[in-house]
Amino acid sequence: MSERIPHDHMAHALDLMVAAKVNWLSRFSDGKQKRPDHEIDLKRRDIEVLRQAAADYRAAASRDARAA
Repeated sequence: MSERIPHDHMAHALDLMVAAKVNWLSRFSDGKQKRPDHEIDLKRRDIEVLRQAAADYRAAASRDARAA
């Protein structure tokens, strides 16, 4: 197994995932290319989950920094 990814790197990776999903929503939540409502709802939920996880990882990174 590889080394664990540091908490701050995890938060950054999750932020990038959020940005990708927000971009998807901006392109496909309305207009000519609109996706079905259940897909849009799922992406919105994904964003909420990823934002919460990123915040949790940032808090863990902060704890790591204080402990060092």
